[in-house]
Amino acid sequence: MQPAATPERLRQNEAPRVAERPSLHVVTGEGRQANQAVSPAFVSVIKVCCVLIALFCVVGLARVSLASATAATLNNNAALTNELETGRDESSNLEVMQSVYGSPTRIRDLASGTLGMVDAENTVELDLSGSAASSATEGQPSADQQ
Repeated sequence: MQPAATPERLRQNEAPRVAERPSLHVVTGEGRQANQAVSPAFVSVIKVCCVLIALFCVVGLARVSLASATAATLNNNAALTNELETGRDESSNLEVMQSVYGSPTRIRDLASGTLGMVDAENTVELDLSGSAASSATEGQPSADQQ
């Protein structure tokens, strides 16, 4: 079965018309040889961005290195301060011990109590202020020593 013929179609023995399309203009190009250069403004913007990023990294690195050097110096100063305080405390303790152990009363008490020593009845004093005169008469006893 075929579709029924329409009276209009029978009247016209012409082929159906195709709607006209807008005309298409073809422009020939250079293909792969075309100038594909990037605009100079874009290149300069990219260069400025790269310089700013590098500058930011350098400033950050300098800041970190200064902070670490400062921290190391502060740690060394704190260690030296602690060492100085320890030295002062030890010096103070040694001065106290020297005054206690070097006391003539304590030495006399230890000598008489522990070692059984007594005070000497006769004492001898040597005068070495005239060392030049005594060096000339080195072999002979001086008047003070006799």
